[in-house]
Amino acid sequence: MEGRMDVKTVLASDIDNTLTGDRKELKTLSRELGRMRESDELFLILSTGRRLEQVIDGFESEGIPQPDAIVSQVGTEIYLPPFHRDQDPLHVWRDMLMEDFSRSEALKLLEGLEGVRMQPDHFNTDLKVSCYLDEVQNPEAMVREIKRRAEYEGDGLCQVVWSSGRDLDIIPAAAGKGQAIRFILNLLKLDVEQIIVAGDSGNDRSMFEEFMRGIIVANAKPELQQFKKEHPLPDIYMASAPYAAGVREGLEYFELLGG
Repeated sequence: MEGRMDVKTVLASDIDNTLTGDRKELKTLSRELGRMRESDELFLILSTGRRLEQVIDGFESEGIPQPDAIVSQVGTEIYLPPFHRDQDPLHVWRDMLMEDFSRSEALKLLEGLEGVRMQPDHFNTDLKVSCYLDEVQNPEAMVREIKRRAEYEGDGLCQVVWSSGRDLDIIPAAAGKGQAIRFILNLLKLDVEQIIVAGDSGNDRSMFEEFMRGIIVANAKPELQQFKKEHPLPDIYMASAPYAAGVREGLEYFELLGG
């Protein structure tokens, strides 16, 4: 990693429905990102809700570009190369998050709430409680209640991440995609002024809040479109194209790729 610290730009991108969604456009973008990485113009971070194994599988099966770092499980795990399926997450990040987080206490925030469905076991870890609210009559009201419980009953030690009108994650207060990316930048002494983020949904919001410079693809979920309305800044670019084409459009806007 020592030779990658003088890159011109850091791109931190979500995967699902940000990079993926149009295989042809992703292939084009991946080729361009690969060229930029090879010439030390770019340090690429993939920031996702996926597990590490799913990211690795996607390199071949979906054409996902090879990154320089991976943030997985909604910012609760960090991986640095070389990547392999049975790799342990970065211990220093994990240990820091474990200091103040209790999974059993996080689960208590869901007690007595009807219609909550737990996500599969592989998305529930000792640093993340994940469930679906798609069978809840008024999910937005339930999210507000869970957030209230987290603040007043959870002593502010965890945060609630609501995304895509269905997915809810309870993670350590110090975790999240944006915070994990910031940790990588500090760890590797990368220039935070050079970062651009890209996303499509609510669990990407922390990336935009942390850095306030990024690309929202055209197919973004309402919660991220609302974030753009609340922050009508020129450095938060709303693409007219979806998926990888939208990311490419944003990189052209920031003059990192030729139009």
